[in-house]
Amino acid sequence: MGDNVLSIMQVHKSFGDRVILDGTTLGIDLGERVGLIGDNGTGKSTLIKLLAGLDTPDTGTIALRTGLRIGWLPQVPTFGPTETARSVLNSAFEPVRRAIAAWERAASAADPRTEALLHDVERLGGWDPEHRLTRAASELRLEALLDAPITQLSGGEQKRVALGRLWLERPDLLLLDEPTNHLDLETVEWVEQWLGERGAGGEAFTAIVVTHDRWFLEAVVTRMIELRGGQLRSYPGAYSDYLVARAAEEDLADRTRDRRRRLYELELDWARKSPAARTTKQQARLDRVSSLEAELGAAPVGPKRMEELSVQDGPRLGNTILEFRDVQKGYGERTLLAGLTLRLRRGERFGILGPNGAGKSTLLKLATGDVLPDAGAVVLGKNTVAGYFDQHRSELDPLRSVRDTVQPDGSDTVYPGGERVHIASWLARFGFGGDVHRQPVSALSGGERNRLALARFLLSPANVLLLDEPTNDLDVFTLALLEEALIGFSGCVLAVSHDRAFLDKVATGIVAFEPDRVVVVQGNYTTYRRLRATPERRPEAPAQKLAPVVESAPRKKKLTWAEEKELAGMEAAVEAADAEVAQLESALADPGVWRQRDDALAKQRALEEAKARSAALWVRWDELLAR
Repeated sequence: MGDNVLSIMQVHKSFGDRVILDGTTLGIDLGERVGLIGDNGTGKSTLIKLLAGLDTPDTGTIALRTGLRIGWLPQVPTFGPTETARSVLNSAFEPVRRAIAAWERAASAADPRTEALLHDVERLGGWDPEHRLTRAASELRLEALLDAPITQLSGGEQKRVALGRLWLERPDLLLLDEPTNHLDLETVEWVEQWLGERGAGGEAFTAIVVTHDRWFLEAVVTRMIELRGGQLRSYPGAYSDYLVARAAEEDLADRTRDRRRRLYELELDWARKSPAARTTKQQARLDRVSSLEAELGAAPVGPKRMEELSVQDGPRLGNTILEFRDVQKGYGERTLLAGLTLRLRRGERFGILGPNGAGKSTLLKLATGDVLPDAGAVVLGKNTVAGYFDQHRSELDPLRSVRDTVQPDGSDTVYPGGERVHIASWLARFGFGGDVHRQPVSALSGGERNRLALARFLLSPANVLLLDEPTNDLDVFTLALLEEALIGFSGCVLAVSHDRAFLDKVATGIVAFEPDRVVVVQGNYTTYRRLRATPERRPEAPAQKLAPVVESAPRKKKLTWAEEKELAGMEAAVEAADAEVAQLESALADPGVWRQRDDALAKQRALEEAKARSAALWVRWDELLAR
């Protein structure tokens, strides 16, 4: 048994008809790092507030170890209107100052409690608060902001101040509500390192983190807890361990559901054939049919509850899609881009990452034409249709209903990916049941608004997607669906995101804003991370030049007549090869094909050959385009 610091016993919590916790029980031990996940709107933030003592359960008990000091980070920290970053950080030292004063009084009076009070001082962070404040400001890049009014800082900067205060407070129980949202990568990695540490005196502390950042969960947590159906379900290990256990649960649920369905069909067949007269035994069977029908009519829970998402394709892309040619952009004396060259090819998906304010959103706005370069050129192909997803979701009218936001003309039908879908079915794919279709956008949570913005955005025909923080506030299940949709998208993607798991799964290239340059790396986030860890493999950046590591080179010599002819037919050849791959993959996805094993194996070999041909064609196309 561990050293229990927190117990939740038979806790109920509701808001009107909405049940958050339904008699749930859970214990958390000292030193645990707990990741709390669940669908948007299930009540994770409410649970955190209950644990922080900011709300009370309707019934049941939440018991904390005596003397436990709690630190809480809300999704959006709030501060007094006259506070500065320095005053906020200084406020963390009130407990240690009181402890030092108590120790000094005890020491002067030869009080036998002196040793215990000395331990309190050490536990609260020691004797040199100013040194620790300076260290926090340095590690969180707040030195230049210490005396600025807190109201003048950006949201990301305010969150860094709040994190610094918590770090200085050294709580025994740390409650973090979406700590990585709107933070740059450097700060997220700092939080990960912090949660891997122990207390100032070497003692363990406990953390409960609400986050959808899967990379963070994998790196930090020792236990996953999912809030589902009013219950807290515990899974030991990191996020990947949770996925394995959850998949096993789903598999068991599917098998159980299939057995119940077969039983229902048998019972229903009997009911249809049975004579009108009903014995007590027969009536019991009819009741059983009704019960099974109700069970099977219920929506399944978990990752399989929503259908696959798709992106509405725009016109077929041409040879020129989107190019940045030696682009320079700055504001005043601050340079954001100095000589960026980047050429998008069909099927490429670039993730854009870097500190807040580095210029990531500006890069997207250069692509849309909303911002013009100071020098160089941004070129869009004649067939390029760009769709822009705004991180502030400004296209959402808070007074408009959920349904009218997605389909303003009042039609009952939408056409995602060319598929004819009823509006209610499309909204259901994003977790919106019929009970919320007429609700105003203002009544939705942050995650629900993001899902709604995606539901609207994915209906707009485009062949180049410009996504500004598309993953913010999305639950892990919706994230997985979005990732699959983008991977299956036939066009190009530029996506600003701090979600490293998203970038690792989706990106084929990374555009990284670093302190002295912008680098462009072919590969996913793991590739970029490996290169970043081995700087000796990267060329030195020229003075006053933000140089890419890998970029599309200018043509070195003119194509021959034969090569020009080959290039003209290359797009059609690639499309034909990809169509063959898709056809074979579809055929092999049918379980029935494996009844003829030899035929299935032949199709498998043909698929491998078709993939090789497709890959070779893509390489050749790139070679010709780069000449």
